Amino acid sequence: MKLSRLSTCVGLVCVLMAPVSYSLADDHRVKGTHGPYKASELIGKSVENLQGDNLGKIEELAIGSTGKVEYAVLSYGGILGMGDKLFAVPFTSLAHSQEGDNLTMDIPQKKLENAPGFNKNEWPDMTDEKWKSGISEFYRSTGRRS
Repeated sequence: MKLSRLSTCVGLVCVLMAPVSYSLADDHRVKGTHGPYKASELIGKSVENLQGDNLGKIEELAIGSTGKVEYAVLSYGGILGMGDKLFAVPFTSLAHSQEGDNLTMDIPQKKLENAPGFNKNEWPDMTDEKWKSGISEFYRSTGRRS
């Protein structure tokens, strides 16, 4: 009888935890990969567009209150790290290249140059709904995870 109750409890815990495990793994993947990944595996990766233009590199990952990676902070422009502009790119806009060496994003280089950005000492309030809406609208036409 005790064994039956124990197996029922274990089974119930597994059923309740399964959706959570799936959603955490799925929400943290870069499309085209089998993540999840360590942040250190993504930070520093180069990002290119589909035409092969260099769009910069991942400087940081912005994680929301739910634990989901919401934005990859991309560094673009400048020389040797001086004068770089930072962009908060929706994480779901990124994919691994076919070779897997870098990340890709479906955006023309000229569009990224005009994206809302910030400098490394003046980060936006990423919880501000108006800011989030503006970023979402700007990147809406870029590639998304299917």
